[in-house]
Amino acid sequence: MSIQGKKLNKGEWAEFYVMLKLLGEGRLYTANNLLEKNVNSYLDVLKIIRQEIETHILEYEVDKTHSVVIIRDQTSLQALLSVPCARFLENAQDLFNGIKNLKGKSVPAPDSVCQFAKFIYVQKPKAPSVKALKKQFGGKNDIFIEVRDSQTAIVSVMGFSIKSKFAQSPTLFNAGSSSQFLYKLTNCSDKIMKEFNAISDKAGRGWTKCRKYLAEKNITMDFEKVQNLVYHNNLFLVGESMEKILAWCVKDRLIDSQKNHEAKETVERLALANPLAAPVPNIYYEKAVKDFLMAGFTGMTAGKEWNGKEQVNGGYIVVMDDGDVLCYHSNDREAFRDYLYRNTYFEYVSADKFAWSYIKKENDNYYLPLNISVRFCKKTR
Repeated sequence: MSIQGKKLNKGEWAEFYVMLKLLGEGRLYTANNLLEKNVNSYLDVLKIIRQEIETHILEYEVDKTHSVVIIRDQTSLQALLSVPCARFLENAQDLFNGIKNLKGKSVPAPDSVCQFAKFIYVQKPKAPSVKALKKQFGGKNDIFIEVRDSQTAIVSVMGFSIKSKFAQSPTLFNAGSSSQFLYKLTNCSDKIMKEFNAISDKAGRGWTKCRKYLAEKNITMDFEKVQNLVYHNNLFLVGESMEKILAWCVKDRLIDSQKNHEAKETVERLALANPLAAPVPNIYYEKAVKDFLMAGFTGMTAGKEWNGKEQVNGGYIVVMDDGDVLCYHSNDREAFRDYLYRNTYFEYVSADKFAWSYIKKENDNYYLPLNISVRFCKKTR
């Protein structure tokens, strides 16, 4: 089956690109907390493991002595094909150059790359998880790699999540109908509720007008609860006061409307406000938000019950603007946490799509649901 003419978004093509690039180079460099290459710290790529067909797991083994990639059936260990590493690298570059500047949400890969994919038994550029490894590592891995650490010489199989800098900035934590924060309003009335809920503009809900209306009517609001019990329980696993901390950040983003919505700047304002009277607020709130970001990256969502376990065994691979591929792995945990903290922001999401921003009345009280997602920043800092 050929993938010629198949259209995917650039983030999905990035997963296939990473496979080609790593098999071509045989090395995966780590990054520091500024997403810069650590030239003296890398993982030797020994194998990439893929399962596109229910009954077959393929191993793409890097033979550095002969500069080839040997493709084997994992069960029989039969060698199906031997391909020069250089061909993987050439096709990686052709794929990167071929899709980087294409317009549109979904784009096709160059025909030559599609032909090479068929040659190396790739039918699905975004391959399904290897079931046995998914059971072991969890469900947020985009690629499984057998690696050897250059510093410890330890060989292990790691699962990585892949994000791309040359595509649209990826989301770290997705908003949904289950991720709403509910705030109790004071100085509200039926008349105000009706007028507020009728506000709109050409772009849709008109949240800027909504926020201005609340200020003009002197409406104040206090966090009541996270609406979804599953999300409440998940946040409690991250930290006992996590939902109150996030509720402050959500209100800061959508109501107080500060100019800087990045996680780091938001937390700096949070530490000054210190709503939980933490004894060391600058340390406490930073750690709490880093815990949330890490939980979101490694598997925690708003709508699915979470067991508190991280679902990414290896770490995070990023495709840079110039096509370079870098990673954070389990040994770089603090650097990665710092990277997430410095390079994500609280994002406004569609009020209509995610059913928030409309006042509702319950038992003579008025409530306003608010909702956000967390997205990676375009520029690394």
